[in-house]
Amino acid sequence: MTVTAEKAAKFLTQATFGPSEAAIDNLVSQNNLEAWIDQQIALPMSRTLPYVEANSNGSLRSTRHDIWWKNAIEGDDQLRQRMAFALSEIFVISDLDYALGNAQYGVSHYYDMLAENAFGNYRELLEKVTLHPTMGIYLSMVRNQKANPALQIRPDENYAREVLQLFSVGLYKLNDRGEALPLANPIPTYSQNTVEDFAKVFTGWNFADSSGTWVSNDLTPYDKRLAMVADYNTPVADSYHDTTTKVLLNGAQLMSSASSATPAEDDMEAALDNIASHPNVAPFFSKLLIQRFTTSNPSPNYVERVAAVFNDNGQGEKGDLGAVVKAILLDQEAVNGKSVNPDFGKVKEPLMQLAQLWRAFDAQPGSGAINNSYRLYAKSSDRLEEVFGQAVLKSPSVFNFFLPDNLLASDSSLYAPEMQIMTEANVASMHNAFHQQIYTLNSQDTGGWDGATRINIDKAVQLAPDVDALIEYLNKLLLAGSLGASQKSIITNHLATISDSSERAQEAIFLIVASAGFQVQG
Repeated sequence: MTVTAEKAAKFLTQATFGPSEAAIDNLVSQNNLEAWIDQQIALPMSRTLPYVEANSNGSLRSTRHDIWWKNAIEGDDQLRQRMAFALSEIFVISDLDYALGNAQYGVSHYYDMLAENAFGNYRELLEKVTLHPTMGIYLSMVRNQKANPALQIRPDENYAREVLQLFSVGLYKLNDRGEALPLANPIPTYSQNTVEDFAKVFTGWNFADSSGTWVSNDLTPYDKRLAMVADYNTPVADSYHDTTTKVLLNGAQLMSSASSATPAEDDMEAALDNIASHPNVAPFFSKLLIQRFTTSNPSPNYVERVAAVFNDNGQGEKGDLGAVVKAILLDQEAVNGKSVNPDFGKVKEPLMQLAQLWRAFDAQPGSGAINNSYRLYAKSSDRLEEVFGQAVLKSPSVFNFFLPDNLLASDSSLYAPEMQIMTEANVASMHNAFHQQIYTLNSQDTGGWDGATRINIDKAVQLAPDVDALIEYLNKLLLAGSLGASQKSIITNHLATISDSSERAQEAIFLIVASAGFQVQG
């Protein structure tokens, strides 16, 4: 396939935080999408934790968001950062509550862990997610203990339920095409009894530096970066881990060995192996990633092709996430879009829209920005959910900002996850933010607050005397060449009424950014 400018822009919209003109030109020159992916996978990783540790006491939330935006806008490892962002919306933690809100080192470490394992093995990543102390806090697995009827204690089911429902197999048994069968009455993947037995598995784990302390509401003094450990040195004679027989997925029985010195570790390893080997994992997880990168409504054939790679990367390895993301981005459906699937495409997440605008126009931190951080005029980076409906690792629940099966409309069979937060209020506030960014905080205007990020519209201004050239430039950069003839005619006629080049450029940019075409990824 010859990589044209339009195809390059479309691919980069799927695989990065947004195309820049230089990135489009480089990909056209390279003319090899697979080689680009291989190069991205090999790039060193952009981290968040070193910056957060250097610029925060662990409770200041803004630093984590500032460095996330810096990596998203400037980082060379765009595909890794996109994958980490996608994984953060599947393996969800959120720092909205006090315990994690004041554990920014731990939250940053969690995000870096996702980025570090973005192209690694699913089973290995699942274990690192399971044992991360921020996940232990968020889904209450840390200091989870076996049943004690005398004290009316039973194992906490929170993590057990979500690792099954959201992180691995889903609610219903699937075929390799991601379809729940039979369609009329899908079969549940597991039962409440299964959840209760997995809850028993995830008992007996504590902070690595807890020194045997086991108080559920005493969470703040401990390191949130060290993986949790099985606590065999509790102050009581009996361990907190449940060693009874558990029945896992597909009826597999897990019997703790009486002779084992590490029953909690043995049980966890066996349980995660049981999850990772379930046939649902490949289609379920593959479809979630497809929805994050390319389309909300992949055809069953698309899901099946990616799931096949998940099950075997060609070298006998299951769960190779690098091979999976390559399969997603290079699939014929991702490359050819609506020509092979009329329902192809997705609504862009609000944060992705802002990132694309900033990357497209070489945004630069304001001259007065602290640590050269990116931010809007209206809100600091850690409060973007007040304008855009989302901010990184600040979702309102473990179900993320939106559900993967959120319907486009009540009478539609099409999914549109991102539409769950595209409310009238959010769309209006986003447009107001874009308006201020484009008309005031740009390279042609010296006004406005010096701490806010500015976009460089100089080339658009240079092209403005030629309306067709201006529209062609913006169509490629912002819409991957998807501007329709009627929309182009309307914009052309309107721009012809504006004589000033700077005003004409700003108006053209805003008309496209505020359009439905910019808000969707085709």
